[in-house]
Amino acid sequence: MAFGCSSRAPTSRLDTGRISGGIVGASHQTGHRLREGGLPEPQQTREVPVVIVGGGVAGLSAAWKLDKSGFHDFALLELEPETGGNARWGQNEVSAYPWGAHYLPVPPVEATAVRELLDEMGMIQAYGPDNEPIYDPRHLCHAPQERVFIDDQWREGLSAQDLLDPDGTGTVAALADFEAQVRRYQNYRDTRGRRAFALPVAASTSDAEIVALDQMSMREYFDRAGWTSRRLRWYVDFCCRDDYGCTLDTTSAWAGWHYFCSRPDNAEYLTWPEGNGRIVRHFMDRVAPHVNTGMLVYRVGPSSLAGSDGPSADDLEVDALDSGTETTVRFRARHVIYALPRFTARHVIEGYAPSNVRLDAFTYCPWMVANLTVGRLPDGAAWDNVLYDSPSLGYVVATHQDLRIAPGPSVLTYYRPLTTPNPEVARTWMLERSWDDWVSLILADLAQADPEIESLVTHIDVMLWGHAMIRPVPGFVWGEPRRRAADRHGNIRFAHSDMSGISVFEEAQFHGVRTAEEIMRELGHPYVSSLAPGTDV
Repeated sequence: MAFGCSSRAPTSRLDTGRISGGIVGASHQTGHRLREGGLPEPQQTREVPVVIVGGGVAGLSAAWKLDKSGFHDFALLELEPETGGNARWGQNEVSAYPWGAHYLPVPPVEATAVRELLDEMGMIQAYGPDNEPIYDPRHLCHAPQERVFIDDQWREGLSAQDLLDPDGTGTVAALADFEAQVRRYQNYRDTRGRRAFALPVAASTSDAEIVALDQMSMREYFDRAGWTSRRLRWYVDFCCRDDYGCTLDTTSAWAGWHYFCSRPDNAEYLTWPEGNGRIVRHFMDRVAPHVNTGMLVYRVGPSSLAGSDGPSADDLEVDALDSGTETTVRFRARHVIYALPRFTARHVIEGYAPSNVRLDAFTYCPWMVANLTVGRLPDGAAWDNVLYDSPSLGYVVATHQDLRIAPGPSVLTYYRPLTTPNPEVARTWMLERSWDDWVSLILADLAQADPEIESLVTHIDVMLWGHAMIRPVPGFVWGEPRRRAADRHGNIRFAHSDMSGISVFEEAQFHGVRTAEEIMRELGHPYVSSLAPGTDV
């Protein structure tokens, strides 16, 4: 069984004996203890006004906003040994490298909180006459940025234009129509001045003609438009797999167009050796004293001491297992920010069964990400290296931003979403594969373009993400379960990119900041909002 656009399984097992490595993170075995139950009663209690459950980008953004606003009495609990979620990163003797998100597009005007964060990080050098940020070129992706292996050769660039074949008359016509539609959607404004597709999603129009796109797949849109070009379809399918872990068949047309129209043409990318781990490092520099890692939160519920002489009936208890010591602790809090994927709520939040939020509507694509240490780069390597018609997304080069003159060892981060229509089947298949299986699949895939790749590799670590990103399947982004998912549950507020229906940094950060601001407003703590006016959920 294979997952992706196509399958090219190796015809014989590769000799990986001299390559070291293993399967590392994530802590799915510990997380699965939620389903098994039987966790012990807490052995100690801590009092803290605000508890953040989850240390991905949403949870860290909530912590960042609280701390930046002078609100320091909170705790953040994270299951993994490190924070970051999909922005986690690692490092070896060669380089830092990402385990997930490896870049951040320069944020559009609606993403005010992201711009504020990047300014604080020193990524913005100045502001132009139009008040648009001027970014430090050291952090913008250097050339060569992208290449694609197609027609048995590497071509510079990765766009629909770059895929045109000499006899592709149908492709040329379809591409012209496609690009014209991109421009129409980019120029769209409703009566409130909102764009068709914005970041964050909360700033997008709710006009019926745009929202209706969510009811069909991107393939259905292409079929109706008569765009039959195989290469154009592959390119859009690739983009959907890249950002959503979905295919042309399983991506909502609204989400598909959002990918192309929410950012300006020729948008630049901010990138670092550790990918978005660079942003995680910045968050941790500010909020590390509040962070508790290795903590499995297994219950969020009303206070057991609520009564006339005890805590308020609205107060909450957060019970967590310290996976390192196998001891349990109870946090008593007034407010909880629940920054975990939405499907976990039924396992963690006591009595949580809202009639208007169907948690089975939230489905997640599993991913395999591998980091390959190489003695030297493959010939002609760009930052992003993509193989046409491969089930993978290719690889990015961790040392690409290094300005050293002499070439040397590097780390290649290889991405493979498992995009079968049934994610449960994909997850089972993924967990059944051994490290040897993954190494053989990776090297066979890359050898199509770089026959010498196996001789360059010295070490491969593999990470398996069972629930890597929310799937914006048709009907989900503008469906009732997603739109009501951010509704508070008593004093529990929800912060995660799941609330937007697409798994990108800007959405996770928006919901983290939003919930932090809501709590400070309710507590009467002063703050300056980081969110653009008119961004409502």
